[in-house]
Amino acid sequence: MVFLAKIKPIPYISGIGIVTLTASKSMKILTRYILQEHIAPFVFGLAAIVFVFMLNIVFRDLGRILGKGLPASVILEFFALNLAWILALAVPMAVLIATLMAFGRLSSDREIDAMKAGAVPVSRMVLPVFAAAAVLAVLMVVFNNTVLPDFNYRVKMLSWSISRTRPMMTLEPNVFYNGIPDYSILVQSVDQRKNRISGVFISDSSDPRFTKTVVAERGTVEYIKAQERILFTLYNGEMHEIDTRDMEQYRRARFEKQSISISIPDMFQEPNAFQRRGDREKSTRMLMDDIREDRVMMAGREAAIRSLVRADLLDLMPRDWSAPLGPGPGPASPASGKPRSAGHRVQRLADQAAGEAAMILASRRSINSLWVEVHKKYSIPFACIVFVLIGAPLGILSRQSGFATAGWLSLVFFIIFWAFLIGGEQLADRRILHPAVAMWSADLVVGAFGVALFIRTLTESTLFPWGRVTKIAKKAGA
Repeated sequence: MVFLAKIKPIPYISGIGIVTLTASKSMKILTRYILQEHIAPFVFGLAAIVFVFMLNIVFRDLGRILGKGLPASVILEFFALNLAWILALAVPMAVLIATLMAFGRLSSDREIDAMKAGAVPVSRMVLPVFAAAAVLAVLMVVFNNTVLPDFNYRVKMLSWSISRTRPMMTLEPNVFYNGIPDYSILVQSVDQRKNRISGVFISDSSDPRFTKTVVAERGTVEYIKAQERILFTLYNGEMHEIDTRDMEQYRRARFEKQSISISIPDMFQEPNAFQRRGDREKSTRMLMDDIREDRVMMAGREAAIRSLVRADLLDLMPRDWSAPLGPGPGPASPASGKPRSAGHRVQRLADQAAGEAAMILASRRSINSLWVEVHKKYSIPFACIVFVLIGAPLGILSRQSGFATAGWLSLVFFIIFWAFLIGGEQLADRRILHPAVAMWSADLVVGAFGVALFIRTLTESTLFPWGRVTKIAKKAGA
């Protein structure tokens, strides 16, 4: 065995101290040997995964970039900046491949059996890999909160600079865009290629007297560079307008199609003028600051609803408390001086409350989206530890050392992990699942399967209980 040649035999010397010292030294050699077995597979797996991701970017963006006639340095910078988010995803995958290949080779060469014969338990063999994975997870958390947000932001700025012949406003799903003065824009989904948006919310406070709120199911965005304007064409929505000087003046209008033109001269400046970061371009501290701002906004909207209800109730009360309460005309409308019907009053109050409730709902969606990104910065690095829990027993039980075996086994768990991660993100954005449950469910499910595999390894069971299956099949045939 390869590792036995690196461990010197323990001399027969009277005294427990010398024997313990030599055994401890042997364990250090064994630990170093197991970790060294993971280095080459990790580097190889990381390079392969990065290559696949980079190839996808090449097919997606290279044609568009080359068509701009950009210098080679700008093109190389674009691909180099994209390496940050690729590494954030590729490192946990590479850990799984390395663990599968390393323990698969040790098992296929019977070195695992030799270690067990030397009274080295499987848990002691895997412990150094767990420790290395934990250190790597901590480093990836730091990476996700320092390097990754800045690189993502620089990619966005560079992409804007590349495509400024057809400038695009940076609209992020479920994130308020406040880059245009006096406007706040929120969309649920964005199709950048076709300039289509859905779940549109636009708050317009450009007029100091009137506050307008527009909500629409879907729409399109058109950028008119010659006029320095942005044109929203919205479908199936409502427009709410409130007179800030007289809150009794409230109007609501439904529309099937509505065009909103906004002047955006700043959109055609140099990209350095834009300092707005999306949720994937922020550290945990920035995301938490945004969550606090959204909560303050929600509290303000909830206070506005309470104020509307309180004002309406006071309006129903007689001015002179000594006057007897009895049937009579309703309170007069300040605009017309005529008594208002109860139905009109209730409808006005409901419409105003609906406008504020739409803002509260939008803030809640924004908070959920921000919490998803916070948990994602920690759940993905933690996958390094989870994948060791999966890879070590799988490698030992499968007794296969080739990259092909490690590749297809890794692919199975990659698909399971990312299905839970992406599906959980979608459910969290729709407020169906709590963001913590959505982002950590992948680690919990895959980790639970890893614990079960690890227990089978400790009990020296086979990967699949073929003997039991065979007996059941024979009984069924009999």
